[in-house]
Amino acid sequence: MKLTVEDNSLQVAKNFEKQVREQPQIVKTALGRTAEFLMGIIKQRTSQGISADGNAFPPYSTKPYFFNITPRSATPTYKTFQGGYKEYRTFMGRQNNKVNLDFFGNMLSNITQKSSPTEAIIYFASKFENTKALGNQKKRKFFAIGQREQIPIINKFMQEFKKLSIIKWANEKI
Repeated sequence: MKLTVEDNSLQVAKNFEKQVREQPQIVKTALGRTAEFLMGIIKQRTSQGISADGNAFPPYSTKPYFFNITPRSATPTYKTFQGGYKEYRTFMGRQNNKVNLDFFGNMLSNITQKSSPTEAIIYFASKFENTKALGNQKKRKFFAIGQREQIPIINKFMQEFKKLSIIKWANEKI
């Protein structure tokens, strides 16, 4: 997911381009902090079982399925669960009443970001966790920016940019 700064206003765009040219490190840092803020929003919302559009995630599948019940073992052991993934979660000692995309905690903790003066990118560092996230994203839209999250994200960028600009200005005056 890329986080970029866009605006329909030509003047705002020109001013932003000027800031990128004149203060690239400040813009990069502000975008990076904004990306970290967004990562927190995604993790918190997902742990509550809410999708980017604000709706609850669909429930875990109850369609019969064949699972490896020793996923971290060198020798896999398989079992059929008539109650599907929901029953498998119970068998493995996990809660199954609220969908939160958390089994071992690896996928969401693998979200990271990198930023430049023009954009911040949020991604999964591990190829395995990225593949898992893509599968989850198909059923439950969690890795996205919700409509209600857009303004707080923009405000966070502006707050960070302003704070960093003031610090730079104060340091130049000393």
